[in-house]
Amino acid sequence: MSNLKTHRNKLLSALTSLLCLFCCFSLQAQTVEEDISKAINTSPDFFVRFDSKNSIISNAGIKLWGMNIGLNHSDTFKYGLGIYDLSTPYHRNYFTTQNGVTDTIHTRLKFTYASVFAEYVFYQTKHWQGSMPIQLGIGGSNFTGNLNDSTYTFNQHPIFHYEATLTGHYRFLRYFAVGGGIGYRIMRVNNKAIDLQLTNPIYILKLKFFLGDAYRDVKSLFTD
Repeated sequence: MSNLKTHRNKLLSALTSLLCLFCCFSLQAQTVEEDISKAINTSPDFFVRFDSKNSIISNAGIKLWGMNIGLNHSDTFKYGLGIYDLSTPYHRNYFTTQNGVTDTIHTRLKFTYASVFAEYVFYQTKHWQGSMPIQLGIGGSNFTGNLNDSTYTFNQHPIFHYEATLTGHYRFLRYFAVGGGIGYRIMRVNNKAIDLQLTNPIYILKLKFFLGDAYRDVKSLFTD
C-alpha cells in the first residue's frame, strides 16, 4: 500500500511540474503549485466524463472521442486516466499481391491511445470556469482494412505524445454548460511509416452535462 501511495505521489508531482511549466506562460507557477498542494489535502470526489477533441491530419479535419475517469480535489485539481479513439474516417488504399493477382485494400486510419491527465482550474465563479489540462498519451496508429473476409493491418507503430490545452465554459443551467478550448498536440514518438503529421493544433467545442451534481441531487431526494 505504501509503494502504491509513493508511486501516486511521484506521478502527481510530475504532472504538477508539467502544469506549472505550462502555466508559467500566463500565470505564476508558484501560485499554481500552492493551489494544487492545498487542493490535494482535501478529500477528492470521483468523476467520469466523456470528451471530444477536434484536430487536423494532413489538412483534413478529424474528431477524437474519449472517456476520462479520475479524482477531483475541490474543483481545483483533477487527475486520472483516459482512453481516446479516432472517430472520423480517414482512408488510404494499399495493395497486396497473392498468386500473381494484385488486389486493392481500402483501409481506414486507426489512432487509439490511453492517457494520464491532470487539470488545474485557475478561474471559478458561479457561471464561468477556466482550466488548463495537460495529457500524456501512449498508444498506436495503423491502417486497417478487410479483403475476402481477412483483416489486413499496415504500418502499425506505437506512439507517444503530449497535449496541453486552455479550456473554459459558461454554466447557463444547473446541469448544463457550453464551452470550448484551444491547445496543441506534440508527438514525441510518431508513426513515420504512415507519413501523416499528427503534431497539430487542437480545438474543442462542447456541451457539458454535470453528471455528479445531478447524481447528488437525485440521491438527496431519497436520503432526506
